[in-house]
Amino acid sequence: MFKPYKYTREEPVHNYFDIDIVIDTYTAKIGENKPTLQSPQNTLNNNNISKNSKKNSKRFKILVSLILIISGLTILINKVVLPVASTYASSEEYMPVISPIPDDFDVKNIANQKSGSDSFSFSELSKKRQNDIDYISVDGIKYPKILEDRVEKRHDVPDKFYITIPKLNIVDAVIETNSTNLDPREALGHYNGSCLPDEACNTFIFGHSTFKSTPNKYKDGNYTAIFSRLDELEYGDEFFINYKGKTYRYIVELTKIDEPENVNPLEEPLPKSLGKYDNTVELFTCTPPGTTKYRLSVVGKYVKD
Repeated sequence: MFKPYKYTREEPVHNYFDIDIVIDTYTAKIGENKPTLQSPQNTLNNNNISKNSKKNSKRFKILVSLILIISGLTILINKVVLPVASTYASSEEYMPVISPIPDDFDVKNIANQKSGSDSFSFSELSKKRQNDIDYISVDGIKYPKILEDRVEKRHDVPDKFYITIPKLNIVDAVIETNSTNLDPREALGHYNGSCLPDEACNTFIFGHSTFKSTPNKYKDGNYTAIFSRLDELEYGDEFFINYKGKTYRYIVELTKIDEPENVNPLEEPLPKSLGKYDNTVELFTCTPPGTTKYRLSVVGKYVKD
């Protein structure tokens, strides 16, 4: 006989005694509904990392600041302190200082005063002649014989001519032609026997210098500080000579420092070209500024415009 079908639902079988399965199932359900929480240990580690990062950043900034400070101090010492200290340390070796005002200066007796302790002359210039060449005498002045034709043709030589040095703020300073005054206080001196600007040889011009802080009052007729900044001229700088109404342009070719006894105002400062003299001007003074130990020459070569 036919028996009706009886529906039976199969239930999942759980082993309630398997505690690991129960815990895993419960944990999975909780993880779906709640965010994962960091353990206290992880939070502590993250805080430590953040603190260490801030400390490292602070240390880096301090390190950079120290490097900048040390670099600045190094530059200051090398460029300022050491040069100044070296100058003062060696100042005792220098010869007498040219003082713009004598130590015994007295306003009440100024009219009766003569040259005081600041008096200085380029006495070495009066003793120098080249021993290996002959000289001629024209109007009581000796010239190298090689210039005989040129010297004899000189006419209407002016008593003075002028120099302009833009870099030193010197404009039309007076130069006494064929000066015999080796203490040039009222004008620059053109050494007698050296060439003039319209001749193809060396024009020797000498002048005083003193401390750079001393005002240059050449426009008032005081030439005691006219060449105090001469050592600032460099290769390529220009200056101008106005002679007999014509302007001659010169470019600085070289500078040199000599002992006073080695100076020869009639010596050509540049090598001769094919046996001929170059048209040059040699500007001459004492150095270092404010002292008389050495002699500075700045040589400019004529440049045709």
